Amino acid sequence: MSRINNYEELLATRKLLEAKIESEKAILKGGLIEVREKLEPFMHLLPVLNIFKKNEKRNSLLKGAASLGIDVVFGQALLKTSWITRLLLPMLLKGVSSKLIGGKRKVKFSENGH
Repeated sequence: MSRINNYEELLATRKLLEAKIESEKAILKGGLIEVREKLEPFMHLLPVLNIFKKNEKRNSLLKGAASLGIDVVFGQALLKTSWITRLLLPMLLKGVSSKLIGGKRKVKFSENGH
């Protein structure tokens, strides 16, 4: 940047910098939209896996033991697989085991009252 000598130059520089900021914001917004579009198929998996759901305190010991068991058993078995498999398979198994252990079971009565 060159040296600013008077108030008019200061105002012009300010307008130039504000225009640059707006330009960069537009570029970032476009990039963010592009990333969202690329990640959209994965966002449909989040409700299925319930990764970011608040953990319930019920059966937490049993869930912890199941998680540890999955890590121990599948940790050795997955050593020769790709990194994506080592990442996703334990996460998927932990989600499924957590649902099975802590899932709410609905009692269903027959129509005749038994």
